Amino acid sequence: MGAMHETRNLHGYEHTNSQTPNLFGRHHIIKGFGILLVCLAFNLLPQTTGAQKIPPLLSLKTSIEIALERNFSIRVALEEIEVARQQRKEAVTGFLPQLSAEYEYRRVSENATTVEGVTIPFADRNQYKFTGTLEQPLFTGFSTLTSYQLAKLGLDVAEIQLAQARLDLILQVKEAYFGILRAERLRKVAEDSVRQLREGVRVSAGFYQEGMRAKVDVLDAETRLARAEEQLIRATNDLNVAIARFNTLLRLPTQTQVKVEDILTVKHYERSYESSREIALKNRPELLEAERNVTISNKEVTLVKSEYYPDIALSLNYKRRGDDLTVDGSEFVDRETWDLVATATWTFFEWGKTRYAANQQRARSRQAIDVLEELKNKVSLQVRTAYLTLEAADKAIVAAKKGIISAEENFRMSAERYKEEVATATEVLDAQTRLTEARANYTNALAAFNVARARLIRAMGLEEEL
Repeated sequence: MGAMHETRNLHGYEHTNSQTPNLFGRHHIIKGFGILLVCLAFNLLPQTTGAQKIPPLLSLKTSIEIALERNFSIRVALEEIEVARQQRKEAVTGFLPQLSAEYEYRRVSENATTVEGVTIPFADRNQYKFTGTLEQPLFTGFSTLTSYQLAKLGLDVAEIQLAQARLDLILQVKEAYFGILRAERLRKVAEDSVRQLREGVRVSAGFYQEGMRAKVDVLDAETRLARAEEQLIRATNDLNVAIARFNTLLRLPTQTQVKVEDILTVKHYERSYESSREIALKNRPELLEAERNVTISNKEVTLVKSEYYPDIALSLNYKRRGDDLTVDGSEFVDRETWDLVATATWTFFEWGKTRYAANQQRARSRQAIDVLEELKNKVSLQVRTAYLTLEAADKAIVAAKKGIISAEENFRMSAERYKEEVATATEVLDAQTRLTEARANYTNALAAFNVARARLIRAMGLEEEL
């Protein structure tokens, strides 16, 4: 009777069966050892139940779209854009004429005078006046134009902040998505380990009862099983936490069971650090916002300096007067008149108030320039850090692959030595434990690589890689 021998795939751990030589050569233990090797095989076929409900499969792209549509931060940023858009429209009204109206009633104490005993009326006792004014600003010391330019810059900043919120959310979704994939694979590794060790405990106990192995082999197997069960509990909890975090980003109930498409692969990054840094300096929303802030601070200086200039306006006034509510004239006043008035208002001395305010804004402008330069350095550092992290993760995957190959060979050799009765069951269990660790290390390295790649893309200010 032969034992199971398997071929492996580093990503899916597929299996095929073939015949191997008898390991003991003693008929009374052939069956028991065959069971032991089966339970310690590198991978067991996944166990499913027909009643299990498979949730919809979510791709990364679909997950990002759902999050962008539902996320509150994105909605807040969109509303901020609407606020800025209305502010810009409000600023446009500063260029347009203003129309106003005034209705006035006056009652005078004296409306007649007496001359040589003759009373002569000279005004209406009840006086009504309506005035309509059309006023067009002609020059406001550049304050109207500057206010409009500031409003446009405010809209630019709001749109940039939306882009930044999108990038942050996309990165969070990617991290949560890869977190689920990592947790699922680690739980699968833990489940395989528990199943193998449970069978190992059963077989070891059978060998002990037949007097073929010492009690210590059973105790060792039980200890390892307990540790594996603890790891499975932690792996299951980690998966549930990862799903809850993912659901929160998509605004789903945290307990919703989701299934995500497995895209944990190695896609090597070909771009150089210098190229990545150049892209970041052109695209990072934080830098674009800082550049707008420099422009805004300069415009604020111009706005303050507008107080140095006079305000010039042209007014067209239409007036109606009368002695009743209809303002239809009277014997003392004409019913309607109009005039055109040009006005220049200039406050030319306020003890240096405008100069001090301008100096304050110049200081703010210098601050904005310093913030921009410091931010450029931070962006360069973030790109460099993300780039090096991705390189290290790439190398870690190579090392983890070698670790799996070595662990598999070690397990095979331990099984062969056990067959020749020159190795103990403990050595076989040690080899199986190291193989489990190697698979876990590979899963961690693969997940770290994909997260590092996503973070580098975010550091360059991109939603997806160019």
